[in-house]
Amino acid sequence: MFEKKYLKTWLLTVFAIETLCCTYGLKLISYTGILSLIYFASGITIALLIIFFPEIKKIPSPKIRFNSPVPYFRLILCIVMITIVYLIVRYWLDQIPLDTDFADMLPVIKVMNQRFIGGHWKHIYDTIPSIWNGTRPVYLPAMWLPFAPSVIFNFDPRWITAACFVFVFGLFLFILDFKKTGQTITIMLIAILLFWWLLSENEDHGFLSLSEEGVVVLYYTLLVFALFSGNIVAIGILTSLCMLSRYALIGWIPAFLLYLLLQKQKRKAAVFIVTGIFCFLVLFILPFGWKPFVQLTQLPGYYVNFAKIVWKDSRQVFWLSPGFAKFYGSEKIILLHRTLILLTFLMPSLFVWFCSHPGKKKKAANIPLAALKISVVIFYNFIDVPYLYLFYTSSFISLIATASLLKSENV
Repeated sequence: MFEKKYLKTWLLTVFAIETLCCTYGLKLISYTGILSLIYFASGITIALLIIFFPEIKKIPSPKIRFNSPVPYFRLILCIVMITIVYLIVRYWLDQIPLDTDFADMLPVIKVMNQRFIGGHWKHIYDTIPSIWNGTRPVYLPAMWLPFAPSVIFNFDPRWITAACFVFVFGLFLFILDFKKTGQTITIMLIAILLFWWLLSENEDHGFLSLSEEGVVVLYYTLLVFALFSGNIVAIGILTSLCMLSRYALIGWIPAFLLYLLLQKQKRKAAVFIVTGIFCFLVLFILPFGWKPFVQLTQLPGYYVNFAKIVWKDSRQVFWLSPGFAKFYGSEKIILLHRTLILLTFLMPSLFVWFCSHPGKKKKAANIPLAALKISVVIFYNFIDVPYLYLFYTSSFISLIATASLLKSENV
């Protein structure tokens, strides 16, 4: 289907298209419908291209030799990046206060951490009377717990998001292969476009100024590295952290188990399941009880009702993002939600079966990573309320996967 010698060029091209569609392309407001379709197609194409690359069986990392200028160049880039992020984030934090009138996510998370630090563990998921005359927290532990240091040391929680942002871009710089100049320059330009959009256009997406999404990006990025490493315990732990933050990969879990079973890796499947259950118990059930979990299982119905409110009060949310909700409209929210559930669970498993079923003569590579990308693309494109800041988890998966695959030999 794809000639090997053009694989890297195709991957870089499609990644550039995907990035444009969820960044500066959205400025073309009249064309957001077309951009949504292109964005979805490019995300799925990235997943398909991934399986044609040679299998990566270890965490991509450069050989550090201090007798060459490359390590020093990486260090300089990191220092420049940290400086830029600090100055711009400080500006946005001064311009946009942490207030429920702008967004209530971080104020809710702050109260949850105050209760946690105060030892009121059984009341963390109780209603918060001071926010919207009583709102019930809906965030899973791996989402709100990383913000505890901001309460302990009394600093703005958005610095946690900024730190995750810097760390993920630092990982990207670390795995770049500076020997392949043309490819490196191309992917760096794409990364700079994404980097600058997230820093400079906060009024459009609120990724750094209003959201907690940096934590989610960190978990999903580290899961990509874990998949490359093949360490099933690390995969299990990071899958749990992803699920207990933003469960966009919920349809990937059965697909990954199917992959392990088709590969006759029953022991790994068992370790994956046990690790996941252990993390779920330790991070959620044991400290906070069963009742909050039962409450959170009722969230799908809440999101349908919430989507109706957003359609009424903030219709621009649907038109100024790559999500497909705009095509369904306010009258077909339930149909959209059912489509989301069906495709989220069905498509990743079908993809895994097609790529690795026992009767297939030529086996594809990097199937779990490709299935993860498909899962995330489908989940966010069909999500009920497509806030723009949600879509950048998929962008960072593409960034790290592309940078890693560009290091492949014999392609």
